[in-house]
Amino acid sequence: MNPLKILLFLFISCATFAYSQPGRLLLVGGGAEKNEISSWSTPAYRWAGEGKRVAIIGTSTGSLAPYFKQQCGAAYAKEFAIASHDSADSQVLYDTLLTYEVIFFRGGDQFEYYNLYRNTKLQEAVNNLYNSGGTICGTSAGMHILSSIVFTAENGTVYPYESIENPNNIYVTLADDFLNFAPGFIFDTHVAERARFARTVGFLAYYKMNKGTDITGIGMDDMTCMTVDETGMGTVRGTGCANIYVAGSTYSLNGTKLLSGAVQVIQLLQGCTYDFNTKQPTFNTLSRQTNSASFEETGNYTVLASGSNKLTENQSMLTDLVTGTGTASDPVLLLSGDEALADAFRDKLLQLGTPDVNILIINADAGSNAEYAQQISNAVKILFLSNATSVFNQFLKSANGDFLNKKVHFSGMISAFVGDDSRYAGKTVVDNYYTLYASYYAELTFSKGLSLLRQSVIMPNTYFDSDMYENSATAVPYCMALDTLKYGIWLTNHSYMKFEPVEGKAILTGYGTAPVMVICNAGTLTGFSTQTGTGSNTVKPRMVAGFDHLQLSLIDYTTPFVMGNVNTSGTENDPVKKSIFISPNPAKGILHIKIKYCTFEFEIFDIVGFKCMSGFSDSESKEIDISALKPGLYLLKTFHSKDTPTSITKLLKQ
Repeated sequence: MNPLKILLFLFISCATFAYSQPGRLLLVGGGAEKNEISSWSTPAYRWAGEGKRVAIIGTSTGSLAPYFKQQCGAAYAKEFAIASHDSADSQVLYDTLLTYEVIFFRGGDQFEYYNLYRNTKLQEAVNNLYNSGGTICGTSAGMHILSSIVFTAENGTVYPYESIENPNNIYVTLADDFLNFAPGFIFDTHVAERARFARTVGFLAYYKMNKGTDITGIGMDDMTCMTVDETGMGTVRGTGCANIYVAGSTYSLNGTKLLSGAVQVIQLLQGCTYDFNTKQPTFNTLSRQTNSASFEETGNYTVLASGSNKLTENQSMLTDLVTGTGTASDPVLLLSGDEALADAFRDKLLQLGTPDVNILIINADAGSNAEYAQQISNAVKILFLSNATSVFNQFLKSANGDFLNKKVHFSGMISAFVGDDSRYAGKTVVDNYYTLYASYYAELTFSKGLSLLRQSVIMPNTYFDSDMYENSATAVPYCMALDTLKYGIWLTNHSYMKFEPVEGKAILTGYGTAPVMVICNAGTLTGFSTQTGTGSNTVKPRMVAGFDHLQLSLIDYTTPFVMGNVNTSGTENDPVKKSIFISPNPAKGILHIKIKYCTFEFEIFDIVGFKCMSGFSDSESKEIDISALKPGLYLLKTFHSKDTPTSITKLLKQ
């Protein structure tokens, strides 16, 4: 045979059998693996290890080796406890690891991995294995170290609220001198479980502001993973989302507080894909069409809402209520389910200069109390405080509750909500969110709010306690998908929001040492998690939603957020400014009602809240025959449109 042909044959043969393509990655957001064949973890771990030799590395050993062999079909699996720099730099370890086809970094402490394994034979072996077509895996801390930018946790972990209150705090330690399997990316884990969405954005902001470089973040929910093949195509598997934080937003500081323009966020559920080369996703399982592009907030009134229940953490918002809205001489009507706490807030309002504070206790009798009806009618500023959802919802079904709901929508009205009551300002109210694992076990409950922000859901106390972080984090996008809302708002105990009309725009601003976090649905596709931890279809999936395009903004009073255009039609809704005539009163038979310049509707309720009469006038006056009513006290409500009550008046039938 011609020598040239022999050389060509050998070259082609070597090229055919050599691993010339890069390796594969398994990126796991943490959480306990499950043994069932259809569990969240087994299919992905089988993808990585079936038929292969698997080395599991950490500073201690665990039980992953039997799982890989018995459930995932590994040919062989062994745990390696590498707890020192010297052992990581061993030639024997290097030679041993190169006999494996898969290296899996277990959970633990990523700083130990970074500190002990960097610039060692272990690192060299991992790189060589990957470059020769092997599979590198990591869960929790083990996933953290696989991106080119690493959160090292050198000074310990950093909590999300610390990242947004000061992204330059001592706990944010990022490095770019370890493994480099995902250039231009930073990985974060346990995102849903620990509400780390704000932390991941904090990492992107830190790197941009301090290094001048845009990076992309991938925040993986716990019990969720992504298999990345030799072409760089990642496929999401598991119970939650792979959250992609796209590079390119703007960041700034107000003091130490982090502010950001709209960070594009993509939430990918099981079955969706992400190309690490082109950075393009596919949305195979986001099957629900939602289009909220035309939705906007239009309220021509002011809403204050805080993230904390504590009086000590509401001083700024109360001051704003007294002196920053309306006039300082306006009285405040305080609606509460807790009389003792209401007394404390009343004392503070009086101290701040409010001339008069009336307290209405919302209980089973509040719906038919005539005194309450009159006070609601006269209110200019209303403060909501410590109202249990079940009691408050029942109150809203009463005559007084119905009138309150209409009253707060008057143009020029001022409503303030403390802590947990802030939920009522939105369209959807989330409840049961303090219960451990409520979101994971699909135990969050939902009801209708007052819809002052009728395209929004509001979550106060976002970082109240680590036991409820997942509930507060996942409930907001879940509600947005469930009820087709455009906006979600997260408040912490260090922030409050202000919604108000400014020059024809509905403007949202934030105050406090933490920014207000606003997420907007700017896309058209959503979906819900269908994969359970064990794969069983007898339990409900966790309350996690996917989206093709969200925009997350961190705002305060220096960065107003436009939520829509104010509805200025029919804005003169204040009953004090309307000319209303009712005569005679007391009345026996015919009652004459006149409201200048407009048509109106009317309703008459007895003292226990039963609706006795209702009707409509197609002119500015109406005569009503009330002779059939029994003698006694009634409430007459008149509306010049169905959604804007004009007046509520005591009526005495003789």
